[in-house]
Amino acid sequence: MNAPEKVPASPDPHVMKTYGRLPIALSHGRGCWVWDTEGRKYLDGLGGIAVNTLGHAHPRLVPALQDQSAS
Repeated sequence: MNAPEKVPASPDPHVMKTYGRLPIALSHGRGCWVWDTEGRKYLDGLGGIAVNTLGHAHPRLVPALQDQSAS
């Protein structure tokens, strides 16, 4: 993998060093897929270390979550 040309500011002051970092910058996700800033597609296998495993922008979950958060 190649690191993106412009890497975001280091998260070190805010993130515990409990696992290694990948030299990529993700731009968006859809379902179980994520894309980097170079347009490459990856299967998101990091749900085990995430806050939740709902996926990214699931078309049925987004409206439900928006409705609940607006109440």
